[in-house]
Amino acid sequence: MKRRSDSENKEMKRRSDSENKESEDRLSDLPDCVLIYILSFLKTENVVQTCILSTSWKHLWKRIPKLLLRSSTLFPLKDEKFLTFVSKILTLRDNSAALHILDFECDTDHESELVPKILNYVRSHNTKIQQLGISISRDSDLVMPCVSSCLALTSLMLSVYHIRHVVYPETIIFPKSLNLPVLTSLGLVGFTFCGDENGCAEPFSAFTKLNNLLIKSCIVKDAQILTISSETLDSLSMSYNLFDFNKIELAAPNLCTFTFYGKLDQEIYGYGFSSVKEVNNGTPDKKIYGSGFSSVKEINIDARMFSEFDKSPMILLCWLLDLANLESLTVTSNTLQVPWHDLRFYFTFISSLFILFLTFFCSPNA
Repeated sequence: MKRRSDSENKEMKRRSDSENKESEDRLSDLPDCVLIYILSFLKTENVVQTCILSTSWKHLWKRIPKLLLRSSTLFPLKDEKFLTFVSKILTLRDNSAALHILDFECDTDHESELVPKILNYVRSHNTKIQQLGISISRDSDLVMPCVSSCLALTSLMLSVYHIRHVVYPETIIFPKSLNLPVLTSLGLVGFTFCGDENGCAEPFSAFTKLNNLLIKSCIVKDAQILTISSETLDSLSMSYNLFDFNKIELAAPNLCTFTFYGKLDQEIYGYGFSSVKEVNNGTPDKKIYGSGFSSVKEINIDARMFSEFDKSPMILLCWLLDLANLESLTVTSNTLQVPWHDLRFYFTFISSLFILFLTFFCSPNA
């Protein structure tokens, strides 16, 4: 038998060492804090699955600071599996580990069983939670007392979908006394804002650091004016709200983006538009105005026009003509899809846009 030469032995040893290095589990050698940080970018169900990789990973998922528990994406149309999964997560997770982010959505028959468990878990970690999202349709009265205890929140998204009434749903009252000192982002779906003795509703005055505000499917009660006042507000979105009152007073001097979808029956006034750079608007039935429209630079229009709203094109035109320093204008195809059977409406709308374009391109800033 021919003996291998020294060079051949060295080559084989080199290959063997190379193969061992390739199969070596270098990832597990990283510190736990680094692994936890990496795992926090994964979905919760994928994080749990890593427990089978090795013995050192068996309990690592229990310390992840983020929980994403949404029935629509986790186990869609599988209520029992979602109930079991969420219950086990809350039971097996390491309670000594900080929880920074929790996003819970439940649209199942087991909501009444899961919501109290989730809220109790939030209370037990209320000093560390920074981002909280809750989307439910029942047991909404339990939500606000829990939220008010989370003083470290920087982001809060609450959606309460009520299935009893579609047109005028029973909504949860947003408390006037809610104090979240470091909150910068707030989203509310399905809430009621109540007015004071002067007939004015001002639900957001306590949030002194608010940057982003979303209001969707909300109601104003016992008030003629909804006031949104914030020195720090950068983005405001109002969608499909049932506002039965006269005016929206907007005082947000640093507002850059304003989005409005739905039927606008109220006047919006104040000095909140002085720094707006982007506006998205839907179905404008009244003129939106303020003392600082002249500084608006960018506007995007997504307006659904209907033939019965005869004045909508002219209202939209008058509103846009106030934007003297406009640099960018985007009109979606939805805005241009007017009813062909109503020629008077159609030509009024098109002529309005034509006048707008002439005004825009012939201006000194064009």
